[in-house]
Amino acid sequence: MRTHVFYNLPESACYGCQACAQICPVGAIEMLNNREGFLYPKINSTKCIECNLCEKTCPTQENVVNPLFHTLPKDVQAAWNINFEDRLTSTSGGIFYVLGRKWIENGGIVYGVDFDDHLNVVHTRVNNIAGLQRLRGSKYVQSDITGILQQVKDDLKNGLKVLFSGTPCQVGGLRTFLKKDYENLVCVDLVCHGTPSPLIFKEHISFIQNKTNQKIIDYKFRGKEKTGWRAYIKYIYPDGKSEKKIWGNDFFAYSFYKSRFNRKSCFSCGFSRSERVGDITLSDFWNAEKYYKPLRLQRKYGFNLIMCNNQKGQNLLRKISSDIESITLPVDVAIKGDVRLRHSEPIPPERDSIFEEFYLHGYEWLTKNRCIRHSWRNKIIPIFIKNLIYEIKARI
Repeated sequence: MRTHVFYNLPESACYGCQACAQICPVGAIEMLNNREGFLYPKINSTKCIECNLCEKTCPTQENVVNPLFHTLPKDVQAAWNINFEDRLTSTSGGIFYVLGRKWIENGGIVYGVDFDDHLNVVHTRVNNIAGLQRLRGSKYVQSDITGILQQVKDDLKNGLKVLFSGTPCQVGGLRTFLKKDYENLVCVDLVCHGTPSPLIFKEHISFIQNKTNQKIIDYKFRGKEKTGWRAYIKYIYPDGKSEKKIWGNDFFAYSFYKSRFNRKSCFSCGFSRSERVGDITLSDFWNAEKYYKPLRLQRKYGFNLIMCNNQKGQNLLRKISSDIESITLPVDVAIKGDVRLRHSEPIPPERDSIFEEFYLHGYEWLTKNRCIRHSWRNKIIPIFIKNLIYEIKARI
């Protein structure tokens, strides 16, 4: 009887996309949290009928996933939303919001990532602008995609137009699950830094709430102000007030930057390459201003990388052309500027030990003993001075 979805790779290669569990015709696969808080498939051998659909659908398998990658485009776009308020409330240039709004205005459905009432990061389905607004902003946690792949399939079979956004492994999992291309589906994949543990994020939220004695109702991983984008984390409280922390002073954000709590498969990710599985790829366009100096002025409020990987992507980009400003650049500029378009990042030396320390000492201990060590100069310089220095550097 089958005991594993795949046998040719270690269990840690699993992306957690849930394609196997959602395609199983007899419900023999359950997704269970491991010790680090990541979901992995467990097969009930008494239910399994050995149809092997799980392995035939798994994006860890090269023969399954390789046909999904699109031909690399010659050019890409550096782009941003011309609506300043929309751009300000988005993590980068606000392009996802423009795409989603256009899609919904034309009667479509958008799938993306939201917080639930308990600040769990979940994939969800929206069909109105109010719902779309909640999908804005990066959430640096692996999202729970339970039941979503089948829901997308049902929408597609019912003739609805679907715009699906997610990490490349989630997009790959959706496409292997569907088994065919749908003309009424457009997939947006992200250039992904890695997916941190939902368990650790939950511990982080509890830690902040206990420390401040206030409930957090929203959490902004990269907040912006009218003065521009800064390395802020923002906690939102029920009374509407908020608290800002620079990345180095928020332990979870600092650890995300260091890739400490990422899923193990992130460090051997087969999707960290320039060829993509999405019809459109979105990301921050890092280092583009080195090659095109006028973009330095745009960095202040963020701008996106847009890669149109096939005709579907090109068609959708044309539909939003009047809502964005964009500059065409060679694809090599994007590849040189972001290591994740070349290969996955190396596993940090402390990655496994820090999880062990979490179980041994607890999360609060980590925040005191594994935090960034600020120099005396860094401690005494006010944030507004640091931001001014950042602004000057951006313009040089």
